[in-house]
Amino acid sequence: MTGARGIGAGGWSRAVAATMAALLAVLIVAPVGAIFLSSFFDGGLSLSAYADFLTDRRMLAATLNSLAVATGIAALSVLVGVPLAFGVARTRMWFRGLVSAAMILSLISPEFLLAMGYILMAGPNAGYANQALRAVFDLSSTSGPFDIFSLWGLIFTALPNGVAFVFLALVPALANMDPALEDAARLKGASPLRAVIDVTLPLMRPAILAGALLAFATSLAMYGAPEMLGIDVLTVAIREALLGLEFSTASVASVTLVALSALALGLQRALLRHGDRYRVLGGKAFAARRLDLGAATHLLSALAFLYVMVALILPYGTMIAVSAMKSIGNGFSAGNWTLQNFVVVLGDPSIRQAVWLSFWLAAVTATVVIVIGVLTAYVILRTRLRARSLLDYASILPLAVPGTAIGFALIVIYLNWPGNLTGFYGTAMILLVAYLARFIPIGVRNGQSGLLQIAPELEEAARVSGSTEFGALMRITIPLMLPMLVYTWLLVFILAIPELSASIILRGFGTQTVATSLLSVWNGNGGLAVACAYGVCIFAVVSALFLLAALVGRRSPAIRKSIFGGG
Repeated sequence: MTGARGIGAGGWSRAVAATMAALLAVLIVAPVGAIFLSSFFDGGLSLSAYADFLTDRRMLAATLNSLAVATGIAALSVLVGVPLAFGVARTRMWFRGLVSAAMILSLISPEFLLAMGYILMAGPNAGYANQALRAVFDLSSTSGPFDIFSLWGLIFTALPNGVAFVFLALVPALANMDPALEDAARLKGASPLRAVIDVTLPLMRPAILAGALLAFATSLAMYGAPEMLGIDVLTVAIREALLGLEFSTASVASVTLVALSALALGLQRALLRHGDRYRVLGGKAFAARRLDLGAATHLLSALAFLYVMVALILPYGTMIAVSAMKSIGNGFSAGNWTLQNFVVVLGDPSIRQAVWLSFWLAAVTATVVIVIGVLTAYVILRTRLRARSLLDYASILPLAVPGTAIGFALIVIYLNWPGNLTGFYGTAMILLVAYLARFIPIGVRNGQSGLLQIAPELEEAARVSGSTEFGALMRITIPLMLPMLVYTWLLVFILAIPELSASIILRGFGTQTVATSLLSVWNGNGGLAVACAYGVCIFAVVSALFLLAALVGRRSPAIRKSIFGGG
C-alpha cells in the first residue's frame, strides 16, 4: 500500500501485529487451508476425491450449471448495467434516482427475497404474471409462458445483484471523466452518441470488466435463490453432500468453488492495478456535463423504467401483496386481505428467537470486525513491519471463499482435534466465527480508506507531545475516523442479519437465524403468505438500517465519494 508513510514499529504495534496475525490465521487462513487439505486426505494422502468428483455426473452438472449461471449473469449485467450507469451519470434521462435506489437495494437485500417475489410472479402454473398473460392473450395452456424454475430463471432472479456491481463500478468513473476527451471527438465531426461509443466506453473498459468479474464471483457464491428454484449448483451440492456425510465430495466441490471465485477476483485486482492505462482524470479542473443524446435519451429512460419495474417494484410489490392475503388461491379479490400473517410472524416464538440470534450475531460481528479492521489497517499503513503485506493478503482471502465453503471448512475444523475442544460445533459461536471470516474484508478495507484520509503527521505530532502510540490512535485517529467506523458498523450489521450461505451449513438445534428460519417457513412450515410477511419485515428492517447508514455516510466526504460517486 502507498499514500502514507510508516511511523515506526514500537512494542505496542508489534504486539498488535502479532495479535492480528493470530486472529486472521484462526478466522481466515485455517478455514481456507482446511478446504484444500481435506480434499487431499481420504484415510491418507490421496487424489481419489478429485477422481471421484470428475466421474460424478451430478457434481459435473452442478459445476457446469454454476459456470453457466455466473457467466450469463456477468454478460447480461454488462448489457444492462452499462447503459443504466451512463444514463444516470451523464444524461438527463428520467428515473435516475429510482435506478440508483434499485441498485443499492439489490446489493443490501438478500437474493432469496427477490427469488420469493419472482417465484410468486413467474411460477409456471400459479405465478400471477403467467396467469395475467394467459388471460390477456387467451392462452389455453395451464402453465407458462414463463418458467422461473430453470437456469434462465435463476439468471433472471440473480441479475439485479450483478447489474448493481457493474453500475456502481462504472458510475464514479463516468462522473469523474474529463468531458474534453469527448469534445475532441466532437470537433472531428462525431455525434454525441458516436463520441460515447468511440471514446467513453473504451476508456471505461477496466471498470466494466471489474464489475462483470465481481458479478461473476458473487453469482458463484449464491445459495438462497438456486435452493428455492431447485437448481443444482455447486453451493447447493456442497450442502447436500454434507447432509449425506459425503465429506470428500463436499471438499472437492468447495475447492472448485474457491478456485473459480479466486480466479475472477484475481483478474479484477489485476485490472485495477493497470488502471493507469485508462486514466480519464487529470490535474485540470472541469465540470461534469450531461449529454443530450436525442432519441437515445428516451430509450435510456424506457430501459430505466423497465429495470425499476422488473427488479424492484413488481417482485417486492407482489411479495407485499401476498403477505396481506388470507388465501393465495383467491388472489387479489375483495375480502381476501388481512394483517393476520404479520401477527403470526411477530407472535411466533421460534421466529423471535431466530431474530434475536441474528441481531446478536450481527451486532457482535460488526463490533469485532471494526476492531480487527482498524488495527489491521493501522499495521498495514502506519508501520514498517515487513510482514504487514501478509496481513493485507490474508484479510482479503474471504472475498474468494463463498459462504458455503467457509461453512464446510469450519465443520472440518471444529469436528476434529483441536477445534473440537472448543465445543463450538452446533452452537451460535461457530456461526459467529463464520460471520467474522466473511465480513473481515469490509472492516479492513474501510479501515484503510479511513486511515488514508488522515495525515500521519497528526499522530506524529501527538507522539512528539508525549503521547504513546496507542494514545495517539485513540485520541487523534479514531475520532477522525468515527463517521467511517459508524458507517462500516452499520454496513456489516445490515449484511450479517440475513446471511444464509454459511448459516444454512452450520445451523444446529436452537441456532436458526432469520434467513434459515425464513427458508423453513417458505418450504412449508408456515405457508407462503406467512413467509412473505416475514420477508417484508426483513426487507423493511434492512432498508431502514441502510437509510441510517446512508445518512452517516453523507457526513463523510470519503464515504460519500466511494458510495455515491462524489455526488
